[in-house]
Amino acid sequence: MSRLKVPFCMHRNGWLLVLLCVVLGVGSRGWQLGLPLGALILLSLLLHELGHMLAAAALKVPVRELGIQFRGTYIKRAYATRRRDEIFIAASGPLMNILLIVPILFVPRLGPQLATCNLMLAVFNLLPLPASDGLRILRNLASSTIVRSTNPA
Repeated sequence: MSRLKVPFCMHRNGWLLVLLCVVLGVGSRGWQLGLPLGALILLSLLLHELGHMLAAAALKVPVRELGIQFRGTYIKRAYATRRRDEIFIAASGPLMNILLIVPILFVPRLGPQLATCNLMLAVFNLLPLPASDGLRILRNLASSTIVRSTNPA
């Protein structure tokens, strides 16, 4: 368990992400349900990163930081020694969001919308876009050596 003791960093612009989550929640469900929805969306983002952290810990890959910035939540970690491990760590974040979908459906009044957010988060992260898990997976599948991106998982 000591491998999961990771410093948390809240960047100054990370509060904009928190605000964005609240605005999205309030905009779609009003104040009463929107504030909890915004908090649960932020929690989903952090659980996504926890998925990466759990996979990294299982593979004994050190994680140096968990944080929130305006571009999203992130972890800073060392690189795995095998491409297979890099792929597993990158895929574990979206997998966490997919695994959350069914239990989230049982959250009263917010479940279906929050489950949809988690599905969208998983799918979007698997697209091969810059700084995405999907691009990290694709690069490691296509390469004969470990691809070192600027911001791993």
